Order: sequence, then C-alpha cells, then structure tokens
Amino acid sequence: MRFSATALLSVISLALTFTPSTVLACERECQVNVSHAFADKYQMISSDYFTLLNHKIGESFFYGIPNIGQLLTPAESVTAVKTLQDSVIKAQTAWDVTIFPTVFDTIFKDEPKFKGDCNHPHRVNQPPRGVNWTMPDCHNMDYICGNPPSICHFMPMIKTRIVKKLKTQLEEKMDGDDSDVYVNFLGPALQELLATDPPGGLGEKLQKYAATLHGNLNQILETIKLDLENFAVEVQWKKEWDLEIKILLLTFP
Repeated sequence: MRFSATALLSVISLALTFTPSTVLACERECQVNVSHAFADKYQMISSDYFTLLNHKIGESFFYGIPNIGQLLTPAESVTAVKTLQDSVIKAQTAWDVTIFPTVFDTIFKDEPKFKGDCNHPHRVNQPPRGVNWTMPDCHNMDYICGNPPSICHFMPMIKTRIVKKLKTQLEEKMDGDDSDVYVNFLGPALQELLATDPPGGLGEKLQKYAATLHGNLNQILETIKLDLENFAVEVQWKKEWDLEIKILLLTFP
C-alpha cells in the first residue's frame, strides 16, 4: 500500500502534535531575576526593622540619664542620636546586600533545590519561544524540578524557607551587644560619640554614662530581636506580590 506525500506529512504532523515537548529549566537569567524579585520584597520588609531600631534609639538612647535636658543642649542631643542612627543606616546597607545570595541559595542550592529534569513525569508542554507559561502550567507542575512553573507552584514553600533563613540571620545580627549590628556599627558609633572633642563638650558630658548608654543600646537590640518573631508575616507580605512574582516567573522559557 502506498501513501501520498501529503498523507505522510499529515501523519507526521499529527504525531508531533501529541508528542510532549521537552521542558526546559529556569536558566541563569531566570534564576537571577526571580531571586531578585523575592529579595526586593524581603528587603522592603526588613527595612521596617531598621527603621524601628532607629525610632527606638531616638526614643530610649538617653534612658536612665538624669536631667538629660540640662546635661545636653538640644543640638547636642540631636547630634548624639544622629550619630547612632547613621550607623544603623550603614548596618542596613550591609544587610541588604546579603539578601539576594541568601534567596538565590535557598531556591536553587538548598535541598530540595529547584533544578533538574522536569520531563519525567510529563506535566506541562514547553511554550514556543516568545510565548509565556500560563497559570494552569503553574498549577499542573506539581513536583520540584528546574522549570519556572515548578517554582511558581511551590511558592508558599519557597517563601517559608526564605523567611526561616532570613529571620534567623537577622535575629543573629541584632542579638544584643555581641551581635554584628552592635559590634560593627552601633558600638563604634558610641565610641566615636564619647570621644567627641572639645573638653567639656558632648563626648565628655556623656562619658560618665557610657555603661548606661551601652546598656540602653543592648536592650533596644534585644527588643528588635523579639519583634523579629513576626518577620514577614501576612500583614507585611502584600498579597499582590505573589501574583507579581508569578507573572515574572512565567515570562522565562
């Protein structure tokens, strides 16, 4: 029996239609951009805690020092508080640059990592170049592997993993006077403040209260650490961020 060329082409075309396409992984560009999308949100959330830290310094730095209004002029009080608050801004900048690598490693290096084959079992078809994945693809890709729909499907789990790691890191950075924020930022700022010239000036006035000021900063940090128990809770993580990240994810091949 002979088949015409047209018939053979039709059969081949039909076979290709029902052959699952090879599903590609989230490659480097995808990994970097997706990690940045998560990191940007957690940077916004963590900035609230540094803002709170600065607020509490302005509120409680002089706690326990008698007659502070007579000891210091208004300008000296402002200078003292600003010196500490400026150091907190530096601490926040140092923290911010650590968020992206933490997020990246959590998604793509920590087990179970979102890498590997997404074809066995077959769940979704790779869209043509220039065509995005869809929300049904996100729903259907129900096992962990390396493609964007898998990351999309498991976003709640990914967020839980990221929050756990970031929360632990930030708690350690604000854990009292032996923490990174104190040792490398607030502590040196306090010493700078106490060494302020001239004689009879701001530094000399505060030197006798150095232990009190140190204790106040330690207590403030401990308070912030306790507040971190609620890091990235539902009130802080905006609902629209989930959709924003999913839409970004599904644009990558």
